[in-house]
Amino acid sequence: MVKTSKVFLFILVFLCSKAFSVSLNVLPIKEKPLIIDERNKAVLIYTEVNVMHLYQPTVHWGVVFKDGRFGDRAILKAYCNQLDFYDALIKIGAKPGNNLNKDSVGKYVEGDELIVTAIVNGKEYQLENIFKDSSGRGFRIKFGGNRLASEEQKTGCITCLESCWISITSNANYPMTNSIQRFITPNSYFRGNDMILPAKDGYPVILIYKLK
Repeated sequence: MVKTSKVFLFILVFLCSKAFSVSLNVLPIKEKPLIIDERNKAVLIYTEVNVMHLYQPTVHWGVVFKDGRFGDRAILKAYCNQLDFYDALIKIGAKPGNNLNKDSVGKYVEGDELIVTAIVNGKEYQLENIFKDSSGRGFRIKFGGNRLASEEQKTGCITCLESCWISITSNANYPMTNSIQRFITPNSYFRGNDMILPAKDGYPVILIYKLK
Protein backbone atom coordinates (compact mmCIF):
# COMPACT_ATOMS: atom_id res chain seq x y z
CA MET A 1 0.00 0.00 0.00
CA VAL A 2 2.82 2.40 0.94
CA LYS A 3 4.68 1.55 -2.25
CA THR A 4 1.53 2.19 -4.34
CA SER A 5 1.02 5.59 -2.65
CA LYS A 6 4.60 6.60 -3.43
CA VAL A 7 4.18 5.64 -7.09
CA PHE A 8 0.93 7.64 -7.30
CA LEU A 9 2.59 10.68 -5.69
CA PHE A 10 5.50 10.48 -8.15
CA ILE A 11 3.10 10.37 -11.12
CA LEU A 12 1.10 13.31 -9.76
CA VAL A 13 4.20 15.48 -9.24
CA PHE A 14 5.46 14.56 -12.71
CA LEU A 15 2.17 15.51 -14.37
CA CYS A 16 1.97 18.80 -12.46
CA SER A 17 5.52 19.75 -13.41
CA LYS A 18 4.82 18.94 -17.06
CA ALA A 19 1.69 21.08 -17.02
CA PHE A 20 3.62 23.98 -15.50
CA SER A 21 6.44 23.78 -18.04
CA VAL A 22 4.03 23.55 -20.96
CA SER A 23 2.31 26.77 -19.91
CA LEU A 24 5.65 28.60 -19.82
CA ASN A 25 6.75 27.12 -23.14
CA VAL A 26 3.85 28.81 -24.93
CA LEU A 27 5.46 32.20 -25.43
CA PRO A 28 4.05 35.33 -27.08
CA ILE A 29 5.20 36.30 -30.57
CA LYS A 30 4.94 39.48 -32.61
CA GLU A 31 1.66 38.34 -34.17
CA LYS A 32 0.23 37.28 -30.79
CA PRO A 33 2.03 39.58 -28.35
CA LEU A 34 0.12 38.86 -25.13
CA ILE A 35 -0.55 35.57 -23.34
CA ILE A 36 -2.48 35.14 -20.10
CA ASP A 37 -1.29 32.24 -17.93
CA GLU A 38 -4.10 31.97 -15.39
CA ARG A 39 -2.69 28.77 -13.86
CA ASN A 40 0.51 30.55 -12.80
CA LYS A 41 -1.07 34.01 -12.38
CA ALA A 42 1.22 35.52 -14.98
CA VAL A 43 0.98 37.73 -18.07
CA LEU A 44 3.58 37.33 -20.82
CA ILE A 45 4.20 39.98 -23.47
CA TYR A 46 6.36 40.24 -26.58
CA THR A 47 8.72 43.26 -26.70
CA GLU A 48 11.70 44.37 -28.77
CA VAL A 49 14.95 46.13 -27.90
CA ASN A 50 15.24 49.85 -28.63
CA VAL A 51 19.01 50.02 -29.17
CA MET A 52 19.21 53.77 -28.54
CA HIS A 53 18.45 53.21 -24.86
CA LEU A 54 21.20 50.68 -24.36
CA TYR A 55 23.54 53.67 -24.54
CA GLN A 56 21.46 56.80 -24.01
CA PRO A 57 19.66 56.90 -20.64
CA THR A 58 15.97 57.47 -20.08
CA VAL A 59 14.59 58.97 -16.88
CA HIS A 60 11.50 56.79 -16.64
CA TRP A 61 10.28 54.99 -19.79
CA GLY A 62 10.82 51.26 -19.37
CA VAL A 63 8.24 49.40 -21.47
CA VAL A 64 5.84 51.17 -23.84
CA PHE A 65 3.37 50.00 -26.51
CA LYS A 66 4.97 50.68 -29.89
CA ASP A 67 1.91 52.58 -31.19
CA GLY A 68 1.56 54.78 -28.10
CA ARG A 69 2.66 58.43 -28.12
CA PHE A 70 5.89 57.51 -26.32
CA GLY A 71 6.48 54.22 -28.10
CA ASP A 72 9.87 55.35 -29.40
CA ARG A 73 11.20 56.50 -26.01
CA ALA A 74 11.26 53.22 -24.08
CA ILE A 75 14.04 50.70 -23.50
CA LEU A 76 11.67 47.96 -24.68
CA LYS A 77 8.90 48.46 -27.25
CA ALA A 78 5.88 46.25 -26.60
CA TYR A 79 3.60 44.92 -29.32
CA CYS A 80 0.53 44.65 -27.08
CA ASN A 81 -1.75 47.57 -26.33
CA GLN A 82 -1.39 48.84 -22.76
CA LEU A 83 -5.15 48.58 -22.12
CA ASP A 84 -5.13 44.92 -23.13
CA PHE A 85 -2.23 44.46 -20.71
CA TYR A 86 -4.29 46.09 -17.93
CA ASP A 87 -7.23 43.78 -18.63
CA ALA A 88 -4.89 40.76 -18.59
CA LEU A 89 -3.58 41.67 -15.13
CA ILE A 90 -7.16 41.95 -13.88
CA LYS A 91 -7.87 38.51 -15.31
CA ILE A 92 -5.07 36.87 -13.28
CA GLY A 93 -6.47 38.45 -10.11
CA ALA A 94 -4.14 41.46 -9.71
CA LYS A 95 -5.62 44.45 -7.87
CA PRO A 96 -4.76 47.98 -9.07
CA GLY A 97 -3.73 50.74 -6.68
CA ASN A 98 -5.31 53.69 -8.51
CA ASN A 99 -3.86 56.01 -5.87
CA LEU A 100 -2.08 58.55 -8.11
CA ASN A 101 -3.17 61.46 -10.26
CA LYS A 102 -1.33 64.27 -12.04
CA ASP A 103 -0.94 66.18 -8.75
CA SER A 104 0.55 63.25 -6.75
CA VAL A 105 4.17 64.46 -6.92
CA GLY A 106 6.27 62.85 -4.19
CA LYS A 107 3.89 59.92 -3.66
CA TYR A 108 4.53 56.26 -4.41
CA VAL A 109 2.48 53.90 -6.54
CA GLU A 110 0.34 51.30 -4.79
CA GLY A 111 -1.36 48.12 -6.00
CA ASP A 112 -0.40 44.46 -6.12
CA GLU A 113 3.30 43.78 -6.53
CA LEU A 114 4.48 41.93 -9.63
CA ILE A 115 7.62 39.90 -10.14
CA VAL A 116 8.95 40.85 -13.57
CA THR A 117 11.42 38.64 -15.43
CA ALA A 118 12.69 38.61 -19.01
CA ILE A 119 13.53 35.83 -21.41
CA VAL A 120 16.49 36.76 -23.61
CA ASN A 121 18.19 34.22 -25.87
CA GLY A 122 16.32 31.42 -24.11
CA LYS A 123 17.52 32.44 -20.61
CA GLU A 124 15.42 34.02 -17.88
CA TYR A 125 16.66 37.15 -16.07
CA GLN A 126 15.40 39.35 -13.26
CA LEU A 127 14.42 42.92 -14.16
CA GLU A 128 17.49 44.33 -12.40
CA ASN A 129 19.66 42.26 -14.75
CA ILE A 130 18.28 43.76 -17.95
CA PHE A 131 17.79 47.38 -16.80
CA LYS A 132 20.54 49.52 -15.25
CA ASP A 133 19.62 52.04 -12.56
CA SER A 134 22.16 54.79 -11.84
CA SER A 135 20.76 55.65 -8.38
CA GLY A 136 20.74 52.02 -7.31
CA ARG A 137 17.35 51.71 -5.58
CA GLY A 138 16.31 48.96 -7.95
CA PHE A 139 12.87 47.87 -9.05
CA ARG A 140 9.65 47.04 -7.20
CA ILE A 141 6.95 46.96 -9.83
CA LYS A 142 3.33 47.48 -8.75
CA PHE A 143 0.04 47.39 -10.61
CA GLY A 144 -0.81 51.07 -10.41
CA GLY A 145 -3.89 50.66 -12.59
CA ASN A 146 -4.59 54.03 -14.22
CA ARG A 147 -6.73 52.59 -17.01
CA LEU A 148 -8.75 55.78 -17.57
CA ALA A 149 -5.67 58.04 -17.56
CA SER A 150 -3.87 55.65 -19.90
CA GLU A 151 -6.80 55.63 -22.31
CA GLU A 152 -7.04 59.43 -22.26
CA GLN A 153 -3.32 60.19 -22.54
CA LYS A 154 -2.57 57.48 -25.15
CA THR A 155 1.10 57.31 -24.11
CA GLY A 156 1.17 53.51 -24.38
CA CYS A 157 3.08 53.18 -21.10
CA ILE A 158 3.13 49.64 -19.70
CA THR A 159 5.95 49.88 -17.14
CA CYS A 160 7.34 53.19 -15.91
CA LEU A 161 10.57 53.07 -13.90
CA GLU A 162 9.31 55.55 -11.30
CA SER A 163 5.87 55.88 -9.70
CA CYS A 164 3.47 57.06 -12.39
CA TRP A 165 -0.17 58.16 -12.67
CA ILE A 166 -0.51 57.08 -16.33
CA SER A 167 1.49 53.86 -16.74
CA ILE A 168 -0.30 50.58 -16.05
CA THR A 169 2.56 49.38 -13.83
CA SER A 170 5.40 51.39 -12.30
CA ASN A 171 8.33 51.30 -9.91
CA ALA A 172 7.41 51.84 -6.25
CA ASN A 173 11.07 52.35 -5.27
CA TYR A 174 10.98 55.89 -6.71
CA PRO A 175 8.37 58.62 -6.09
CA MET A 176 6.35 60.32 -8.77
CA THR A 177 7.86 63.52 -10.17
CA ASN A 178 6.79 66.11 -12.72
CA SER A 179 8.44 67.00 -16.03
CA ILE A 180 10.38 69.98 -14.60
CA GLN A 181 11.82 68.01 -11.66
CA ARG A 182 12.59 65.12 -13.97
CA PHE A 183 14.54 67.42 -16.27
CA ILE A 184 16.56 69.14 -13.49
CA THR A 185 16.96 66.42 -10.85
CA PRO A 186 15.57 63.08 -12.02
CA ASN A 187 15.11 60.18 -9.61
CA SER A 188 17.59 58.15 -11.62
CA TYR A 189 18.88 57.41 -15.11
CA PHE A 190 17.93 54.07 -16.63
CA ARG A 191 19.15 52.18 -19.66
CA GLY A 192 19.18 48.66 -21.01
CA ASN A 193 22.02 46.41 -19.94
CA ASP A 194 24.08 45.88 -23.10
CA MET A 195 25.83 42.91 -21.48
CA ILE A 196 22.55 40.97 -21.70
CA LEU A 197 20.30 42.75 -24.19
CA PRO A 198 21.67 42.35 -27.75
CA ALA A 199 22.55 45.64 -29.46
CA LYS A 200 20.10 45.01 -32.29
CA ASP A 201 17.01 47.10 -32.90
CA GLY A 202 13.97 44.84 -32.84
CA TYR A 203 15.63 41.98 -30.97
CA PRO A 204 12.84 40.02 -29.19
CA VAL A 205 12.55 40.01 -25.41
CA ILE A 206 9.70 38.22 -23.61
CA LEU A 207 8.57 39.84 -20.37
CA ILE A 208 6.75 37.84 -17.68
CA TYR A 209 4.66 39.72 -15.09
CA LYS A 210 3.81 37.29 -12.30
CA LEU A 211 1.57 38.14 -9.37
CA LYS A 212 3.67 38.06 -6.18
